[in-house]
Amino acid sequence: MRPIVLLGPTGSGKSTLALQLAERIGGEIVNYDSVQIYRGFDIGSAKPSTEERARVSHHLFDIVEANEEFNAADYGRAAREVCSHIEKPILVGGTFFYLRAFLSGLPEMPGRDEALRARIRRIASHPRGAARLHRWLSKIDPRSGRKIAPADRHRVERALEVWITSGRPISSWEPEPENELPSIKIGLRIERAALAPILDARVEKMYRDGLIDETRSLLTRYEVTARPFGAIGYKEAAAVVRGERTEAEAIEETKRRTRAYAKRQMTWLRSERNVQWVETGAFAAALRIIEENA
Repeated sequence: MRPIVLLGPTGSGKSTLALQLAERIGGEIVNYDSVQIYRGFDIGSAKPSTEERARVSHHLFDIVEANEEFNAADYGRAAREVCSHIEKPILVGGTFFYLRAFLSGLPEMPGRDEALRARIRRIASHPRGAARLHRWLSKIDPRSGRKIAPADRHRVERALEVWITSGRPISSWEPEPENELPSIKIGLRIERAALAPILDARVEKMYRDGLIDETRSLLTRYEVTARPFGAIGYKEAAAVVRGERTEAEAIEETKRRTRAYAKRQMTWLRSERNVQWVETGAFAAALRIIEENA
């Protein structure tokens, strides 16, 4: 069977639907979330629970340490290898660049340049340095500037690194859609007005469930510069642990960033091809699409 891909903004119910579908058709869940790949980053990434993982097989969760280098190209190769051994893979997540790497592959871009990264990070460490780097990126590569959030330090760094070393914007290295792996894409439709309170409640639950304590423990194992600490929720929780924010401030900032992230996801989804849309939670409609396209 072609891979089944569930699409939708964060909070739209993709994980719940994936679990229901996997149980019904005998499928296995494959993660394409860039934070859920990291060991220990559980609460802030809304990782499936132990009970949920016991119900069906889950893949590409907890595969990388926070201080290890792992990028979209690595993910694409890993996902294709995993799916080659699964009869009915169901891909679910929210990092659409990872999904693109799986479906279309990524060309071989310039490798990591540690000296150049260090120079870029020195600029970022100055007051408003991150904003300056993002303005620079937006000038040399407007497409990437629109897609990459100013707070996404690692992706901004990588985009600038590729441009400096190759003379080409990172957006020009993106794969052609015509080469895409055949799949069954199901998109979950939800209005932004309905999504906002769901996202706010989700953030509040993460903090109630111990996000700050989890982050405090992780900071004893990894440097705060490790990539997943830049993720929504973990960045704000780390600021609380370091005494830079109150918990209330962190919650409000996490809510703001989560809503902005969902908005960017919905913008991306509008340009995605060959998606068959259903209302969020529409299990029967999603199952019918799979049966008709199997």
